[in-house]
Amino acid sequence: MHGTEIEEPRPAGALRELEADPSSRKRFLKAVGGGAAAAAFATFLAACGSEEEPPATPGGSNPNTGAGVGTDRYGPGDRGIAAFLLTIEFIVVDFYEQALASGELKGQAAELARRFGEQERQHEEALKSAVTQLGGEVPARPEASFPLDSHQAILEFAAEIEGIGVASLLGQLGRIENKEFLAGVFALHSVEGRHTAAINQLLGENPVPQGPFAKPVFASDVTNQLHTLTTG
Repeated sequence: MHGTEIEEPRPAGALRELEADPSSRKRFLKAVGGGAAAAAFATFLAACGSEEEPPATPGGSNPNTGAGVGTDRYGPGDRGIAAFLLTIEFIVVDFYEQALASGELKGQAAELARRFGEQERQHEEALKSAVTQLGGEVPARPEASFPLDSHQAILEFAAEIEGIGVASLLGQLGRIENKEFLAGVFALHSVEGRHTAAINQLLGENPVPQGPFAKPVFASDVTNQLHTLTTG
């Protein structure tokens, strides 16, 4: 048609595709663990509002949601999201290694740090594989400093950094287009949430401080928070 530009449809995030296709959704939820994943899936859609048109992403490669602002520095679309999440994982892994090496943690706190640290290393390897499979390059490992001078300081930082990790994963769920990658992020989010709850309980704090609905955080805000926390 002369004088008329035909717009190609925007790619839908994998969550939206699964919402619209019950058979695919059933297979997906079975693959990522059934009940817990189903609850997270339903909660995320309810929080986003399934009937609303998602806002455009300023400066982002995926137009589906503004939660992606800040990941394009690592690459477009899913590969940028994977590299962004891996960068956070690098910091968390290094923190647990240094926390254990400090000798300040004893008893249950030390045992949790060992267990969580090993799980975070496995998350790191999984995200490295995801970056590569999505056609990206593994980002450089950032340098960071941590408060390691006391048992209390280490636990408080652990609660904060794990909480940031949970919020950053949740903030990217609606942007992800690859269903296999989405399933992996759901699995990571579930475990990271348990880490946060366990550490908060060890501190004598509310294990679910945000109540029944977790709050996502934009990637750009996560980057700013991490810079503030890990630069001495």
